Amino acid sequence: MVTQKDVARLAGVSFMTVSRVINNKGNVRPETRRRVEEAIRVLGYSPSFVGKALNQGRTDTVAIMTPARFDDTMGSLYLMRVIRGISLACRQYQQDILLSPLTLEDPSFDYLRPYRQRKVDGLIYVGLQKMPQEVREEINRRRIPCVVIGDRPEDEEFSWVDTDNERAGYDTVMRIWKRGHRRICFVGLREEFYNANIRDREKGYRRAMKELTGEEVPDEWVWRAGYHQEEVAQVVECAFSSMGERPTALFCATDEMALGALVALRRLGLRVPEDVSVVGFDGFLKDLGISPTLASNEQPLVDVGRKAAEILYKHICNPAAPRETHIFPVYPLEGETLQSLEER
Repeated sequence: MVTQKDVARLAGVSFMTVSRVINNKGNVRPETRRRVEEAIRVLGYSPSFVGKALNQGRTDTVAIMTPARFDDTMGSLYLMRVIRGISLACRQYQQDILLSPLTLEDPSFDYLRPYRQRKVDGLIYVGLQKMPQEVREEINRRRIPCVVIGDRPEDEEFSWVDTDNERAGYDTVMRIWKRGHRRICFVGLREEFYNANIRDREKGYRRAMKELTGEEVPDEWVWRAGYHQEEVAQVVECAFSSMGERPTALFCATDEMALGALVALRRLGLRVPEDVSVVGFDGFLKDLGISPTLASNEQPLVDVGRKAAEILYKHICNPAAPRETHIFPVYPLEGETLQSLEER
């Protein structure tokens, strides 16, 4: 294993000079710095993160805590885009990334162990699954640099980055209403699931419908299922079969739910969009060649990830840095599954 002493020997300098170059501290003449950097390159030397943590108090590594449900296709697409944004910022700051998935099977798992072992400098929590209370409390107690994505913690200590899901839910209803639809149902999550983004989309749906109709949304217009297509398909099929006056449009909380709704409508012999319009949320299907193309909403997830990493870096460099919050807009995606009633 190559050490700093090996680098010093090849470069013809002292151990302390090598340390100053690696840690970018002290005055080192440009020619000497070039010799040290060349020796590092030739020997393939890489500083130990343990040594760096001891010398600098930092490892230049951040942990990303991800929800358990990101083992499915749609969840993975969400996470891949967020991580891409995080990695772009971390590359700029010369930081590495450690993935730390949450699990529902082992609630006793020690998620903060990497921080206690000084393997990471801070945490980015993808908050589509509620943060365990004990984790939240320890982050606050230890004052661990942490930024939350996809949720807005009530705790004043946490910085967070989110998209404007409530406004997007409201705007989606307005898009559908302008095309002549009045019976608009929402396909969302069962209440035992926690997803702040979907919760806010439903809030926007309810606010828009009350503003447009002057009344609260009837309970039978909100259909609840799990995340996966087949469960959504069964719920939609059952709801359509039991309703007297059927909806002309469905607003689905995710694109995956929209796919489940499309399966159900096909089973019922209903055409999309001729009989029922469908709008999703996420925009993950726009480049997959699915026909008819799905009307949806797109979140700038790469930008979300990048911003979270930028804020975290500020907190790592300056533990006294003030809390930051940032909300990104959501953009409508047109698609063939949304049609005006007049076009029927």
